[in-house]
Amino acid sequence: MRHPLIALFLALPVLLSAQVSIGGTPSEWLIPTLDRSDIPVIEMGPLEDPPQPTEGDFRYGVQRFHSADVLMQGRWDVLPEGMLLCRLAIHSDEAVMLSVQFDQWELNEGDVVYLYNADRTHFIGGFDAANRGEDGTMATAVVPGDEVVIEYRTTGIHRRPARLHLASITHGYVDIFRFNADGNGSRDYWPGFESAICQVNISCPQAAAWQTEKRSVAMFLRPDGDGCTGNLVNNTQTPGRPYFHIAQHCYAPTTSQWVFYFNYEAAQCTGTHAQMSEGPTNQTLTGATLRANYYYSDAGLVELSSSPPTNYNVYYAGWDRSGAVPQTTSLIEHPMYDVKKFAFNADPSTTYTFPNGIACWEGTWEIGLLQATASGAPAFDQNHRMVGHMYDGAQNCTNLTSLPSQMVKFSGQWNGPTAAERLRDWLDPSNTVMTLDGYDPNASPTVSLRVRTFLEGPYNTGTTQMNSTLSAGGLIPMTEPYTTAGYTHVGGGGETTNSTVLNVTGANAVVDWVVVELRNKNNSSQVLATRSALLQADGDVVAANDGTSALTFGASGDQYFIAVRHRNHLGIMSAGSITLGSAAITVDLSNGTVPLSGGSSATKVIGARNVMFAGDVDRNSILRYTGQANDRDPILARVGGSIPTATVNGYFPEDVNLDGVVRYIGASNDRDPILVNVGGTIPTATRTAQLP
Repeated sequence: MRHPLIALFLALPVLLSAQVSIGGTPSEWLIPTLDRSDIPVIEMGPLEDPPQPTEGDFRYGVQRFHSADVLMQGRWDVLPEGMLLCRLAIHSDEAVMLSVQFDQWELNEGDVVYLYNADRTHFIGGFDAANRGEDGTMATAVVPGDEVVIEYRTTGIHRRPARLHLASITHGYVDIFRFNADGNGSRDYWPGFESAICQVNISCPQAAAWQTEKRSVAMFLRPDGDGCTGNLVNNTQTPGRPYFHIAQHCYAPTTSQWVFYFNYEAAQCTGTHAQMSEGPTNQTLTGATLRANYYYSDAGLVELSSSPPTNYNVYYAGWDRSGAVPQTTSLIEHPMYDVKKFAFNADPSTTYTFPNGIACWEGTWEIGLLQATASGAPAFDQNHRMVGHMYDGAQNCTNLTSLPSQMVKFSGQWNGPTAAERLRDWLDPSNTVMTLDGYDPNASPTVSLRVRTFLEGPYNTGTTQMNSTLSAGGLIPMTEPYTTAGYTHVGGGGETTNSTVLNVTGANAVVDWVVVELRNKNNSSQVLATRSALLQADGDVVAANDGTSALTFGASGDQYFIAVRHRNHLGIMSAGSITLGSAAITVDLSNGTVPLSGGSSATKVIGARNVMFAGDVDRNSILRYTGQANDRDPILARVGGSIPTATVNGYFPEDVNLDGVVRYIGASNDRDPILVNVGGTIPTATRTAQLP
């Protein structure tokens, strides 16, 4: 709505890099005997003048600024396994919940941070270096209570010191999450100010025809406590680029810390209060860059800092900028920070122009209504294309059929003085399209593929298969590791698997995660589509969700170069493009039947197998045994840096042979394969992956 937005969530979960947690458990949960005494506490004291909610203001808390160096002021302990632990608490008297904002978040590989309440009943994390925002900040979700503990855990072996600096906290004085409703602080998201009783859930039969478009809509929360509704929109040049449309009056220059909640909706249409008013909140993204912002058309467009992961199942809405009168209007919104709702106007819209010149579609509602925080909610016409967004109008359950609402015309936002003040430069740079249908990155794919390849590290000459030591030891993560390691997926990323798949033994046992790339037939250096997948002991690369299916890509049937990458082996690629379609074909990159880019230099021949060279520990596609940016030194650093006979168990890139143990010297060490693969006699030699 165009009046000041309801300020409900001041600095609520700002989840950098999607705040996709790496999981794990705080040390205080893992080690019950860990001494909790003498943890330094920053005392903020009670609020001097607690705000009193007024009509139209449902503020739940106050942001309180305090500068603190967590790693300088916290208590340090040495854990039994030799890792270092730092803890610091912040106490804000009489708060019902707290969130934390960091203005410096510079972690090293292996560092992890958790936050939890003083009662140790609720924690969030772990978070690592990948959760750093582009501006170097990080902000957290709320935790219940008046005290939050920051826990930082590290190996302590790094070339540069970590930085973890507190800038502010948010003191929540209204229990909007109902953390204490069941007495144990375990409740999920509950806005506290639910929308009108006559609102219609998006899961109701009245909204059955809009289950695709709803996937484009998300609620976003700003760190200053305001929030709105918006949606992903398609563009003519790069479908799937994460452009997110907003109302200009929802904009504030803090986009790097906006939180976008996707799929926050109730699973049922009717039922108990909880069934109607609660929804999942674990599909979030944080951070965006402003692209267009113009007061005189209420046009707003940001680009999310990362594309929503595949498992979010999002949709990029189509649009109509022709100005044709919508014969019906359907609006999908998050009113009053509630779960996703649906409103419908069965009649043709009329035009209404505000005194400030903003042209709108106007109409009343037969189903649902509009309320605060619906600002920016997309309005769709009878062709399921976006024709406007919510601008003004606040009905109640008695006047929704008589009091009109106004939606800013999408056509009115198309042009403006500059690219920074209009939509056309971003959504259709050629400015030739009047209408554009939506884009579904998760639509039934037209390209399927089965790949076969082998890794040198775990290859067993006796069985002519690969050892599956990592999966047998329970070390393989459920979520693909490449995104957090800095790899940029195209149409993929975020793939997950399950324990059933990872517990398979024999020829189909999982060896590790790999990435499969489809590359442009006319330019083999251009990656068009990617998938993280699982490599099995017999060399088969399979879909992560079930461990058996072929890989599928949202791409048209065509010819593609096919490449495979691994986190510590040199990648390989077919020498020529291969025709792919909806029927899966098998491409075996391990036996010479498919020529490889670089020929005999691409792989290592072991018996009848062509295996991918092991040892690319730093993932730069070059094997180096010595000199700058070599792959040997990280192995020594991983085992401690000073005692070469030490070992470390776990899932690490320095584990070149994938046996679950990092060794610098001795039998089955991870250092020698690097020297062998650069020639074996001249340590300054290098070997480069044969990928453009």
